[in-house]
Amino acid sequence: MKIKKIAALLLAAAMALSLAACHGGKMGKAGKTINYYLSDDPSSLDPQIASDPSSLIVVQSLFEGLTRLDAKETAQPGVAEKWEQNADATQFTFHLRKDAKWPGKAGAVKASDFVFAFRRALDPATGSSTCLQMYCIKNAREIHEGKLPVNNLGVEAPDTKTLVVNLAYPCPDFPKMAASAVFMPCNETFFDSTEGRYGLETDEILGNGPFKIDGSYGWTHGKSINLTKSSTYAGRTVPLPSAVNFTIGLTAADLSNPVEAMAAASLDAAPIPASKISEAEAKDCTISSVQDTTWGLGFNVQSSPFSNEKVRAAFLQAISRSAVLAHLPGDSSAAENIILPNTELDGKPYRSAAGGPFYLKQSANASLLLNEGLQEAGVKDISSITVYCPNDSADKMMCNEMIAAWNRTFNNYFNIKPMDASRIVGAVQSGDYSIAVYPVTPSSDGPYAFLSMFLSTSSDNPAGLKDAGYDALVESAQGESGQQAAQGYAAAERYLNEKAIFYPLYYGKSYYAVAKGVTGIVFHPYGGGVDFINAGKG
Repeated sequence: MKIKKIAALLLAAAMALSLAACHGGKMGKAGKTINYYLSDDPSSLDPQIASDPSSLIVVQSLFEGLTRLDAKETAQPGVAEKWEQNADATQFTFHLRKDAKWPGKAGAVKASDFVFAFRRALDPATGSSTCLQMYCIKNAREIHEGKLPVNNLGVEAPDTKTLVVNLAYPCPDFPKMAASAVFMPCNETFFDSTEGRYGLETDEILGNGPFKIDGSYGWTHGKSINLTKSSTYAGRTVPLPSAVNFTIGLTAADLSNPVEAMAAASLDAAPIPASKISEAEAKDCTISSVQDTTWGLGFNVQSSPFSNEKVRAAFLQAISRSAVLAHLPGDSSAAENIILPNTELDGKPYRSAAGGPFYLKQSANASLLLNEGLQEAGVKDISSITVYCPNDSADKMMCNEMIAAWNRTFNNYFNIKPMDASRIVGAVQSGDYSIAVYPVTPSSDGPYAFLSMFLSTSSDNPAGLKDAGYDALVESAQGESGQQAAQGYAAAERYLNEKAIFYPLYYGKSYYAVAKGVTGIVFHPYGGGVDFINAGKG
């Protein structure tokens, strides 16, 4: 759940699009082609590898996991027609549909396809950045850390249509988690035949989902991906569209006149920036939104002087929170905590059990704390520090309030560098920053999805944090359930605040415009998921 998602959505925002596809139709809703916009070419359509939003959106259509999520984020039958759990939710038994099959001569989808997929995702050699959400499975962490062989993973296939998953701790939400891309099946024979290129080209993809890539030329890199309804799919729901076509990116010439460019593309739905909501509504579009991101002030703990905890704390404690939050971006809400307020744990609201708010309070001792930290860090001059800030009016005003407080408190002058949000995300991902206001989006629901991003083993660690104490808190919480788990995760959340790693500012949303007459597209708040199986227009 990843800050990569925000990067891609904000690239779409750069289009400043006005959906010319906000059009009506005259025919029935079934059997139509749905046109959608992807800001980037998918980096890989391998479910165990896919992590960027464009890849995850297409994977959602090409593959199906044990379960699917409905519009209410509830697990529904996917490849598994039913399942049961033991009394303490540490073992789940999934019964696969007898008619679930792969295209062509690959045969039936088997329980062993899931065993292979789960093991491959956690194999350190695979390099999956999304497999941390699988740590609930018995021995998953140890396998991913190279301490145990993959065949020690707590999954087994007693027969071709039964999959048993043994967990390391109680996890009632496992069926919901199992809808994520990384849990989707992989046909071992086909995978081996691709010789390391699985998911990179049309001929190197074998999906079991409601759609397939339309012919050998269905994926033109950087331009389009065209999907057609799969004739071998036999899921619980018959796909409503006959095809789903993805337009990828826009050229520099298109960007000079985005309205005409989108008219030519005839899109039925696309992500849009908040600034274009009124324009889209004026064209009779329906606007969907999901609260999926915490924006905050974060530090690169690998960069001096912010490797020193006292320096980081001084910068946060010098801020006047009320002055900063007086300039909240439109349709956002103040973030009292790092983890999103709609987060659930075991099907219940996490925040009501975890408590809060968690953020560092303003302190009159910030200047003294800074001097102590700089002395410990061996740093004398901090005048070159530049704060990366999103290049929109509200965020710039928020950052100006911070800069004013720091200049006043520390008797120094700091620089602010407004940037496109996508560039900020890129800088954070590469570690090429000192201090920035940046977004964090979890890959799935649950406190672990957010907190795991800051683990020492996470390749998506925005702060570059390598802290055994923090790792231990998160790992300990994983082994608990109910109130004990919530309190354990809350301790890790407080740790990020007390160590001044990430200071929450506001909760943000992702917005989507859907054309008039188009129905049934489901936008999931995490993991880049957009589900077209029930999409129609008319």
